[in-house]
Amino acid sequence: MLNNPVQPVMYNNQPPVQNIQPQSPVQSSAPQQPDQKTVLKEQSMAISSDIAAEYGAVTRLNDILVELAKTIKENKDPEQKKILEARVNTINQMILQREMKINQMEMTRAQIDNQLKQLA
Repeated sequence: MLNNPVQPVMYNNQPPVQNIQPQSPVQSSAPQQPDQKTVLKEQSMAISSDIAAEYGAVTRLNDILVELAKTIKENKDPEQKKILEARVNTINQMILQREMKINQMEMTRAQIDNQLKQLA
């Protein structure tokens, strides 16, 4: 046996434990449920954060488009230009999808904000 079980050690300066009394129960041991207003505020903030992230992604995709457009202008090879133009079209589709997602999130956030106003 590699590990011996640990035995309790009694030191001479400690009295033996006797008659342990149970502590009185805490009034609210379970975490309190957040109210609807708090939940709505947190949802609104989370959606706002997601919207900001999507705007950042759209900005980055626009930067990529600018670079691709420069490369297309500078490139002489027609086959390479076709490949780059296909990439531009793909990125444009990605941007449109993200913009639609942003619009949906903004509508959802507006609904949540209206619910918050009604609760106030």
